[in-house]
Amino acid sequence: MDNENLLTYCGLYGGACARWCGYECFRGMSALLREWLDAQGFQHWMPTESSGFNYDDFRKGLEFFSDSNSWLVCKQCCKGGDGRPDCPVRNCCIERGVEVCFDCDEFPCEKVSDNTEMLERAIEYKMLGKEEWLAQQVDKAEKGFELHTGKYYQMCATRYSLFLHSTRE
Repeated sequence: MDNENLLTYCGLYGGACARWCGYECFRGMSALLREWLDAQGFQHWMPTESSGFNYDDFRKGLEFFSDSNSWLVCKQCCKGGDGRPDCPVRNCCIERGVEVCFDCDEFPCEKVSDNTEMLERAIEYKMLGKEEWLAQQVDKAEKGFELHTGKYYQMCATRYSLFLHSTRE
């Protein structure tokens, strides 16, 4: 998927979302931890030696989080059909035929006027222009930025991670 298709209707960059299929760090780490626990033999002694901790459920959780086919993983971002289908911004953009809410003649409307984060993104997006804004978002994601937490994680950065396999061109 190209970076432009990862620009969401509300002006986020889906490539920095931990749920996007190309953001593989979390799934990779879950799989690696599962393998490491198996290599240490935890599956043999932990269930009988530790009360108050259900090792089997923990292991199932790791399997769930490492599964790239779970509901947890978006394959196409919101413009491709993943994400919240009931999102009012998404539905409005589709209805009006705009790529991003900021491009609407009525922006900001009552749907978004109280969303300060979105209003701040719009200012930056309009000031930089779509191409430069998008380039900066890609750079942030490659440095380990995760959009939901608004933080950078070294383990998620392309240059540090054993788990991220860049699909960006």
